[in-house]
Amino acid sequence: MKTILQTQRDFESRVGKTLFESQPVIIDSDRIQAYCKSLDQLDWFHFDEDQCHEAGLTNIIAPGSLTFALVHSTFFQHIELIDLKALFVGSDRFRVVRPVTANDLVTLRMVIATVESRQEGFRVAYKFEWQGANEADPISNGMFLVRYWPS
Repeated sequence: MKTILQTQRDFESRVGKTLFESQPVIIDSDRIQAYCKSLDQLDWFHFDEDQCHEAGLTNIIAPGSLTFALVHSTFFQHIELIDLKALFVGSDRFRVVRPVTANDLVTLRMVIATVESRQEGFRVAYKFEWQGANEADPISNGMFLVRYWPS
């Protein structure tokens, strides 16, 4: 069931709280390689499993930006905006803690950090963190900034 957000007050009442934690997602080789091809990022460690094993890696690895790219679609799997226009206005402090390897199971935790009134509408800062199999296994984290206006 999706969380419905419709007013600035809906966001403000959730500041500092976990907005959602996603179901685990498997990052498989096909997803990694399709993402890499879309960026023309064709390094061997994204495609050659045998060479990865020879180099001491457990499997092919995803670019650090993959988890960043997955935040948007994962957000809208859990959140429904009603009567709001939204505009992504930036990100801050994105950090890759460890690489994602093929077949890693990852989850996204999203928290509303701040809500600030603007001359028109309001801005929300979301803290996010991708985790591996458990909370002690952070993968990446950062902040997204989004402006909202009533429709």
